[in-house]
Amino acid sequence: MSVEFSNVYQEILLDNLMSIIKQNFIFQTQLKLIENVGNQKNELQAKYDELVLSVGSMQERLNEAERIKSISNMNDSAHQEKQRIQSALNDEMKKSAELTKKLEEKNLEVTKLTEQKSLEITKLQEYIIKLEEIAPITKLKKINPEKTIELPKVEEPAPKSLFAIKENDGSSF
Repeated sequence: MSVEFSNVYQEILLDNLMSIIKQNFIFQTQLKLIENVGNQKNELQAKYDELVLSVGSMQERLNEAERIKSISNMNDSAHQEKQRIQSALNDEMKKSAELTKKLEEKNLEVTKLTEQKSLEITKLQEYIIKLEEIAPITKLKKINPEKTIELPKVEEPAPKSLFAIKENDGSSF
């Protein structure tokens, strides 16, 4: 082998070794960068999974809040309906109380009037009795034919014979 060949050989060998070392350094640098990217990717994946779980729990909370809101709205409408019914009931109770009071007043008035009328009727009956005692019986029969006052009858002695002929009274042939 010649020196020239040996020098070129060594030169190429050195160039190849330098190229291999450079490639190795580049490869190790890329591996290091990929490791960092991998770590970042793993961290980002962990954060992403955490955010997905957080979004899921927030969605559940949102659904629960909407359910509570709908229940609250139903309760509000039920409360408004209750208030409306309560006010209607109060109005009807007031009307009922007023009508009951008026009815009691009318019953009291009717009771007073019936007492007054019964007193007037008894006074008039007493007055009628006094007038009947004063008026003669024949006048009473003309005024009120249904009412007959029974007077004690004076009995006349009955004739001894109704068919007896009297001799000289001039009524016979």
